[in-house]
Amino acid sequence: MTRKTGLAGGFGARYGTVTRRRYIAIVTGLRSKHECPRCMFRSVKRWSVGVWHCRKCGYKFAGGAYAPTTKLGEIAARATRGLMSPSTLSTELDSLRGGARVAPSMVVAIKKPRARRRRAPAEPVEKVEAKSEQQAQGEAETPAEE
Repeated sequence: MTRKTGLAGGFGARYGTVTRRRYIAIVTGLRSKHECPRCMFRSVKRWSVGVWHCRKCGYKFAGGAYAPTTKLGEIAARATRGLMSPSTLSTELDSLRGGARVAPSMVVAIKKPRARRRRAPAEPVEKVEAKSEQQAQGEAETPAEE
């Protein structure tokens, strides 16, 4: 008997390949890191069922059971931002109830995760001293108003 490895390895030859592949797809998506809606870093992990937590900025928010966003949540967000007409909204909700995949009606620009900023190189000591001398001379030249 061959040994099964991977996420569905514990199932062995039971439940069929389709079910095991679905399980693998859901669990890999669940355990991977997702993008935070606040800081745009890929650091969101699942806290519990439907609760997601960003490890970078500490933002905790509600989402789906296996993914931080759901199709219904995306439709609701577009509707609240005023990006769709009522007829489009009802059409998308009806198609969602029917089990169809909903295509976004408006192309939204995908934001790339922010890269960490590099610190600017420190100014040489000579420039800093020259600036402080110029400021001191400027203060001495201006008369004090009474």
